Amino acid sequence: MTTDYHMHLELDEHSDKCRYNVERIELYVQRARLKGTDEIGITEHCNRFREFKTIMNHLLEPKHGYAGLESSIGWLKRSFREDLEPYVDALLEARSVGLPVRASIEVDYLPGFESEIKAILDPLPFDYILGAVHFLGDWAIDSSPEHGWPEQNVDDVYVRYFETLRSAARSGLFHILAHPDLVKKFGHVPSFPLDEYYDELAKEAASADVAVEINTAGLHKAVGEMYPSKALLERFYDRGVLLSLGSDAHQPDHVSRDHDEAIALAREVGYTEIVTFDQRRRRTQPLG
Repeated sequence: MTTDYHMHLELDEHSDKCRYNVERIELYVQRARLKGTDEIGITEHCNRFREFKTIMNHLLEPKHGYAGLESSIGWLKRSFREDLEPYVDALLEARSVGLPVRASIEVDYLPGFESEIKAILDPLPFDYILGAVHFLGDWAIDSSPEHGWPEQNVDDVYVRYFETLRSAARSGLFHILAHPDLVKKFGHVPSFPLDEYYDELAKEAASADVAVEINTAGLHKAVGEMYPSKALLERFYDRGVLLSLGSDAHQPDHVSRDHDEAIALAREVGYTEIVTFDQRRRRTQPLG
């Protein structure tokens, strides 16, 4: 079986409202079928939804004061325009007409807001929750290499990122950790080996029984490689951490992009199964 459990119905500019409807979802399913993908999961970003505004308000007034600050969070200022209920209803309607779709959402891990995030997510009939670290404090690390990075110490950023991702794994909020070394997106490299941080993250993910994904979007970013690196994926495999596949598509043509390479990497490391979800119940399937 092949899945794509990470995709978005619109680009991240948030200049328009999100087209969460069966017609839009069907375009993603059609592309998945052309790519030989059996099942997809729609994982719209949580910041699209009004329900998350209260716990993300502090990100709208960041205190870093670095150059280009306003432009770096312009997309966030255009967020929180949608409602969760019709989004979820559209995903469930797609399922009801026979489309192979799982209902999900990509949620930012925000330390200190775990109970508030849980209160939003628990009542909703999602099949799984995709968790991500995009923010360190109030800084969006993947916004642009020109926003924040020139003022940061790269070594410190890597340390903080992996500490935060370990906390995300421990939180119990998520079924899958998205792009688990996103910090490398723009090609920044720390001055020290990452083996210890890889080992600790893999240990935490295994202890928390949370899966991780191979995300192919990194092949199209400055770093030019998938998330995670082969070295980190090997740590996950050695610890028995379950695996998901994701393209991080933001338009139909990108669904399951580079999945052959992702599957090849998974097999090279030793994976023979992927994880699937249905109403938050987890199963493993042979990696096809």
